[in-house]
Amino acid sequence: MPSFPRRLLRLPTRAERLAAAAGRLFLLLPLLLPAACGSSPQADAEAIRSLVRREVEAINKKDLKTLSEVWSQDKGILLFDVPPPGRFQGWETVGRLFKDFFDRFSEIHLTIDRLEVEAGGQFGYATYDWTLSGRMGEYAVDDRGEATSVYRKEKDGWRLVHAHYSPSLQPPAPAPAPASATPTPAAK
Repeated sequence: MPSFPRRLLRLPTRAERLAAAAGRLFLLLPLLLPAACGSSPQADAEAIRSLVRREVEAINKKDLKTLSEVWSQDKGILLFDVPPPGRFQGWETVGRLFKDFFDRFSEIHLTIDRLEVEAGGQFGYATYDWTLSGRMGEYAVDDRGEATSVYRKEKDGWRLVHAHYSPSLQPPAPAPAPASATPTPAAK
């Protein structure tokens, strides 16, 4: 029978047990920390969804202050928009674009559909379809399109850093005809 050194047969001291537990905790820290700090991919995606909703509400209310809280104040932010020139950089320029837009419209109603959000690390993105209706002077407006927005996690939370709005090339689907109580000649 082999003989074992006596030090291998002894029970670990309290200090050794604490050191081993601390080592295991250190190995689990990368898994526990995001959940404890609320920065799981799911929480980040929900934070971005909330920003998209705030942006839509701000546009509908013509609320430039709230838009300035949704968008990053970084000079490098970028907006690609439908009207030419279509490329706007920095919040000062983007904010002025929104102000001019609000000034031209007497009524604005923006809705979004098919919102998809992904987030991971310091960046996330949202894609959605948009419909814009309202009045610009005497003219009724009925536009639709697609959007992609990129968000960055900054020191004070998620902020919009890039948006790309594109008009839809397909006309809106016709509204379904109301059901008639009187049968048509073809239905007899």
